[in-house]
Amino acid sequence: MSATGVSGPQGTNNTSSVTGGQGSTGWMGGANVASPMFNTTTTNTTYLTQTSQPDIASIVNSTILQMLGRYATSEEIQRYGSELLSAERANPGEFTGTTTYGPSGKRNVVSGTQLTAGVDPSSFIAQQVRGTSGYGGFQAATTAFDMLRQMAKSQVGAA
Repeated sequence: MSATGVSGPQGTNNTSSVTGGQGSTGWMGGANVASPMFNTTTTNTTYLTQTSQPDIASIVNSTILQMLGRYATSEEIQRYGSELLSAERANPGEFTGTTTYGPSGKRNVVSGTQLTAGVDPSSFIAQQVRGTSGYGGFQAATTAFDMLRQMAKSQVGAA
């Protein structure tokens, strides 16, 4: 990182260049003065997201309503909620970032990469419900109902 146009002790333009915490001859005026304000900081962050109980109940209810045509039982909310929380603990989100600082010591640029995002609660619950026998039966019944409805529509006025 370099800073140009910094006014030094004699009013001259100085250029500071810091790589990995090396010293500078910038605003402090001394040669090779290590300034923590110029250090580039790299962070690796692992964060655990845990879905709240009200959100678990809402997600499980809406997913089962959409996929099975009924509301979830309290046992299903408990079971799917426990599975979701376990999956979230096993798959935390990860982020790596670099922060650079300007000549005044203020944060200048933060850049980074999201390595993993953790668990998406809605997708996880939907995947769990898809694996149940009730899902296959509901899908078959819905398909049959849709076919009967289409047949009834085609028969209207055909007498």
